[in-house]
Amino acid sequence: MNLFIQALIVALITWYVATALPMFLRWSFYFGAPLVAGLVNGIIFGDIAYGLKVGATIQMAYLGMVAVGGALPSEMAISGYLGTALAMSVKLPPEAALTVAIPLGALGLLCQNAKMTLNAIWVHKADKYAKEGNIRGVKLMNLYGSQVFPFLTYFIPTFVAIYIGSKGLDKLLTVVPNSVIQALKVTGGLIPALGIGMLLSYLWQKEVVPYFIIGFFLVAYLKLDIMFIAIIGGCLATIYIFNTSKKEEAIDD
Repeated sequence: MNLFIQALIVALITWYVATALPMFLRWSFYFGAPLVAGLVNGIIFGDIAYGLKVGATIQMAYLGMVAVGGALPSEMAISGYLGTALAMSVKLPPEAALTVAIPLGALGLLCQNAKMTLNAIWVHKADKYAKEGNIRGVKLMNLYGSQVFPFLTYFIPTFVAIYIGSKGLDKLLTVVPNSVIQALKVTGGLIPALGIGMLLSYLWQKEVVPYFIIGFFLVAYLKLDIMFIAIIGGCLATIYIFNTSKKEEAIDD
């Protein structure tokens, strides 16, 4: 698959996830964009294992992200799908990929703000059609008109960034000293720690602290596989939920 087709597919996915995806799918495909993008871009670029490593590393930076009143600290579709694709196109180490994805996510808020502002045009037109009793016009404005500006603000920048930007980034990396790449890896390695810290600030309760400590020692000292730890953690979480539910039922009775 050549770069043009890869850029076209990623740009279409980024636009669709950011603006046209049904709401019930946004929790996974949008808020979990880097992780999902790791699999999707892994298939597109022909290296699923590498894609998952890049996506999982980027996702860790957003573990503590909270959307309040629709306001986001980062554009997840841009950071996830475009950031992962750019990193994979030039074979950046997963840790260094964060230094590409995080700034892209911040810049991506410009796309979101432009979409929210310009789409007011179609809202007013829909209101006009509603007053006239034109149901078809209202549907057209909401289903199709509302996607005109998002297509321009998401699809085109993403396509250009991958098709042209990856070539420029690849040339840049050929002249960048290896020490700089290593520094980016170290810096990128600190960002997931920040994401985990943000998440713990919301979840840190005395009832769950022992589980956190158990998981840490299982990984740090017993060197157990992360998938095994995830399965054990899922089982412990299920047991905790069941026990908590039983206590609440007993109190109600």
